[in-house]
Amino acid sequence: MIKLESVHEVYFTEDNQIFDLDNYLLEIKTGLATKQFNIYIDFNNHEITGDCVAYGGWFDIETHECIEIMEMFLKDNKPNRDFSHIIQKLK
Repeated sequence: MIKLESVHEVYFTEDNQIFDLDNYLLEIKTGLATKQFNIYIDFNNHEITGDCVAYGGWFDIETHECIEIMEMFLKDNKPNRDFSHIIQKLK
């Protein structure tokens, strides 16, 4: 089961570069573990990246894993902003 903890639209400028992201904080519970995922949808660079806290550690996850998690999430939930074009580009 995927639970949305929070979603934030992130806009900022750094070194004359504009960042436009959605940050999804998701929790996935299984019988043995609870995992927390931060998934970042980058609307400027058309990228999806993420990291995970699980089993007492913190690590980055691959783009295809981020897409799988977000596709599972989108089965029962609506996105903050449509990013289907980014998923299609990355597949």
